[in-house]
Amino acid sequence: MDNSDYRQGIFFGINSGIITTTGLLAGIAQTTNNPIVIIISIVSLAISDGVSEAYSLYISKKAEEPDDTSHGPLYSFNGLILTKIITALTFLLPLLFTKSLKHYKDLSWPLIWSIIVLSIMDYKISKIRKEKMSKYIVPHILLVVFIMFITKFFAYLLSKHE
Repeated sequence: MDNSDYRQGIFFGINSGIITTTGLLAGIAQTTNNPIVIIISIVSLAISDGVSEAYSLYISKKAEEPDDTSHGPLYSFNGLILTKIITALTFLLPLLFTKSLKHYKDLSWPLIWSIIVLSIMDYKISKIRKEKMSKYIVPHILLVVFIMFITKFFAYLLSKHE
């Protein structure tokens, strides 16, 4: 087994799980007071986006090397689908303790959780590549904040026209 294929899926899944779920929450949490809507949205995202991205990575790896008969694409698929689903579902943790959406609406939970998980991931990749962590964490934080701002703003605009 080539660990690089599995590792590729894991890093892709964590990155995508954090960024897409944060964006979803920044938008949807502004428009609902119902925790069930948040749960359904995150679970739906975890499953549909997880499967879609994992299969897309599998197909793109098959197309990249048409003569490759290894299980690499399957390892990438498995790594991505598992981490994407798990990562997205971790955003539901606050709802285990409270039904309040306060930490979703003020975006403190998505932002703090994103920074924690991405920092761990960026630390790992910087060690693997023997590079400075700042090369990864700074763009990640900027990207997450940008996505949160844009999706929250978009939700705000649309909610004004209900």
